Formats: sequence, C-alpha cells, structure tokens
Amino acid sequence: MQCSDAPLFTICILKCAHYLTAFHQSMYTINIDHFNMANASNTTESIFREDPSIYQEYILANNMWLYGSGVIIIFGTIGNLLSGLVMMRKSLQRHTTSFYLTVLAVVDTAVLYTGLLRYWIRALRGLDIRSLSVASCKIHIFFVYFLMQFEAWILVWVAVERLAAIFVPHHAKEMFTKKFASIQLALTGTTLMALNAHFFWTKTIVKTYCYTSDDKYSYFVNVIWSWIDFVIASLAPFVLMLSINVAIIARLLYLRKLRNLNARADANTRINTMTTILITVNFMFFVTTAPITIYIGTQKHWNDQVKTYRDLAKLHLAWASINMAAYTNFAINFILYCLSGPSFRRELARMLHIERWFRKIQPTDRSTGSTALGTIRTN
Repeated sequence: MQCSDAPLFTICILKCAHYLTAFHQSMYTINIDHFNMANASNTTESIFREDPSIYQEYILANNMWLYGSGVIIIFGTIGNLLSGLVMMRKSLQRHTTSFYLTVLAVVDTAVLYTGLLRYWIRALRGLDIRSLSVASCKIHIFFVYFLMQFEAWILVWVAVERLAAIFVPHHAKEMFTKKFASIQLALTGTTLMALNAHFFWTKTIVKTYCYTSDDKYSYFVNVIWSWIDFVIASLAPFVLMLSINVAIIARLLYLRKLRNLNARADANTRINTMTTILITVNFMFFVTTAPITIYIGTQKHWNDQVKTYRDLAKLHLAWASINMAAYTNFAINFILYCLSGPSFRRELARMLHIERWFRKIQPTDRSTGSTALGTIRTN
C-alpha cells in the first residue's frame, strides 16, 4: 500500500516527524548530566519554539564545547609535555620538586583526556563515551574524580616539600628523596581511589545515561559526596597550600631581617621566586576549580530553579562556562612556570636549542651573574 492511503499516510507523517526530531536533538544535545531528567526529556525544537532568544545562549554553549575543548586539549597536551621534559633534565632532575611537577604534568594530561575529551567527542559526534556501557559509565566517572583530586594533592605535597626546605633544609634533603616522594604519592593515590570506589556501585546506565544506580544513593551522590569532593579536591588543598605559603613568606622575612649578608639575601631571593611560582599555581588552581565544585555541591538547588526552557538553557551555558574554567587549570601550568621560573625558562631554551636567542632577549648582568629580569625582580 502507498502513503496516500489515509491511515498509512498518518503513520508516515508521524514517523517522519519522529526521525526529524531525533536528528534535531542529536545536533543540539542538552547536557543533562547534572540536570533534572524530567526537564531533559523536552526536545530542543520545542525550546526554540517557546523562546527563540535561547538560540543564542544555546549556540554559545555548544561552540564553547566544540572549539574551547579542542583548544584546551591541544594546548594543554603540548604544554604539559614540554613541562615534563624540562623537569626531567639533569639540572632540574636532582630536585624532588621536579619529580612532583613531572608527575603533575602526567596527571594534568590524563585529566584532559578523560574529562574534557568526552565533551569534545560529544560536541563533534554526538557520542557520549560515558554512556556506551555500564563499565564505561563506572570507570570513566571514577577516573575523572580521582585524577582531579590527585592533582590537587600533588600540589599540596610540593608545598610541604618547600616548607621543609625553608625551615629544616638539612633534614629536608635527607627526608624528601625521590623514593620518599614515590611512596608518598602512591599512598595518596591509593587513599583517593578507595574514597572514589563507591562509583562502581552507585553509578550505572539509566535510560541511556550514566546516572545514579538506585534512588537510595541519590542523596549521597548528589549532595553528601558533592560536598566531600569539594573539600577533598578544592577547599582543603587550597587552605593547606595557602597556610604553608604564608608560613614560608614569614620565615623568609624573618631570616632577611636577622641576617644582612649578600649571599644569604641572594639565596632568599631565589627562594622567593619559587614561592611566587607556588602561590601563583595554588591561586590559579583554586580560582579555576572552585566554581565547578561549588556548583556540583549545590546542583539540586539550581535544578529546582529551572521553571522554564529559558532557565534550562542558561544552566546549560553556565555548566559549559565553569567546565572551561576548570579544565583550563590542567593546561596552563606551563605558562605559569615560564612566567615565574627563570631556571625553567633557561632549561626550556636549552632543550629547544634557542639558548643564544634567549640570552639576547634576557641579557646577563656581568656584575652579579644574574639575568636582567632577575635583577629587576630582586630590586
């Protein structure tokens, strides 16, 4: 029979409408990972019909996922690779701090390729790798949380090592060896893995999405665990790093007043430069990661505020924005090292065989043997 027959004609129209709607949804998928699933069932077509102005907000958010994700992943990969290679050079390799920062570069790259790559693939192909199977759902979300928390505590251990180097330099050299640092990071990683192991039974595939496996886990996962993660991944590391850096600065000021020797002053200046690097990295870490951890901790409140399709679109844009900020943290350490670390810049120039050009733009002060930039910082 042909579609011209009345009953079949109606069925044909309905099927065509169904396929067109599905295609439209695949082109403009709402990020419902942290939205109310009832709201998420509404189609994009009906959203555009209700309020055409949402189109701009929606396109902006989708462009952030499509183009912003790619830029961050590519730039972060190159930057973290260069950071790791510079830290492994002989002149820096003897320092335990370099070992920590090498591991940090690896972890930062892993975060980009587990967390942000998922969003980029979804923006490019409309495919969510977390929802491919129950196993991918559990494993992916476990590693995203674990790696982000691990990155924060690597920075904490770097700060602790610097604190020991300032207050008890002789004991610090004996205690903070690469073997000790390896054991330290292994214990930290094991602890964080145990804390995040609950994802293997609290998450599963529900209606093609990676979601809470049972209603009895909903409050724990969406409220209690969100705040626990905020403390572990952001608040506690920042408070510890800030306290340590304040203690280091206070100690350096005390030593400078106590001793007025040039050699000691030069040493303090170099330590202050490292402290500046540490404070800068710590500050950027908190600024970029705090918004997303706070948002996830209060996501129930924001979901409850969604009354219209316009509210849902705004939430979609907000989620994209705070994600871009959070993942930027895992891609910019290379820039921070270059801006704040003269030794890092010199080793980078040697590794890239541009040392002669580097000396031209950063001339050496013959009287002190320091670079002109270093002299400006000292003054």
